[in-house]
Amino acid sequence: MLIVKLINVVLPVFLIITMGYLFGRCTKVDSKPIATICLYIFNPALYFNSMVKSTLTTSELLKIFWFTLLLFIIFVVILKITAWLMKYDQKMTNALILSSGFPNSGNYGLPILLFAFGEPGVTVGVVFMATQVIIMNSAGVYFASSAQQGIKEALLNILRIPGFAAVMMGLIMRLLEIQLPTFLDRPVTLLGNAAIPTLLILLGLSLSRVKIYKELKFVSLATFMKLIVYPLVGLVIIKFFFSLNTLAGKVMLVCSATPTAATTTLLAVQFNNKPELVSTVTFTTTAISLLTVSFVLNLLI
Repeated sequence: MLIVKLINVVLPVFLIITMGYLFGRCTKVDSKPIATICLYIFNPALYFNSMVKSTLTTSELLKIFWFTLLLFIIFVVILKITAWLMKYDQKMTNALILSSGFPNSGNYGLPILLFAFGEPGVTVGVVFMATQVIIMNSAGVYFASSAQQGIKEALLNILRIPGFAAVMMGLIMRLLEIQLPTFLDRPVTLLGNAAIPTLLILLGLSLSRVKIYKELKFVSLATFMKLIVYPLVGLVIIKFFFSLNTLAGKVMLVCSATPTAATTTLLAVQFNNKPELVSTVTFTTTAISLLTVSFVLNLLI
């Protein structure tokens, strides 16, 4: 069964990532315009479309939000304790949090959910991802900048995210039962459908720019924390929100098991917080997740 999950669900995702990786290695294409298009057009369309057409109840949406937030808080506490035991300084501690505390539930997670659970799985995953976007652009920036920007700037970062506005607008329209007219629904749906393959190519392009650093001790620790400890913490607290037999429970565990988000490397570079270590962990966790995510899917499906 494990090999079936590997071939039918995870391997197709890695094939597209590999295409982006090889394209990035063989060309000098700039991935920034692609990332900008995803950020401002494809991703918001996907979020909005998923929210408007979601069959999740308000209670379920709130459960996903609180689960994602609680998972992050508990795991950061674990990482802080781990960093203290390792006698890391502030920069190394923040690098560990960036490397292990932010799952790639977007570029990587949504395609996995699509192949494993279909559109209903993507709808649930978008709520997890939207919450992660909020956390990334607040706590992520906070840790990457060594807390230099402060809480006010971190909160303002949330309001600057187009995807956040799209989620809120879609949620409001769904709660008010407002339907988009066909001439608007069709382009939004098409743009949203373009998000997933583009995100995978973009992830491959990002990984092709990574320079591997042989900091074996740190990379091994961060990889272990992200791919093993993080989903285990998720598994423990899921039972307080969902049953693992439900779609939401399964999607939450898969999202928890995804590798390090590529955005953490951008934050580390921007604020000069050990970018070489963060990028190496991003590459390593993505490669190893071929096996670990397949194992998780094998337990759930």
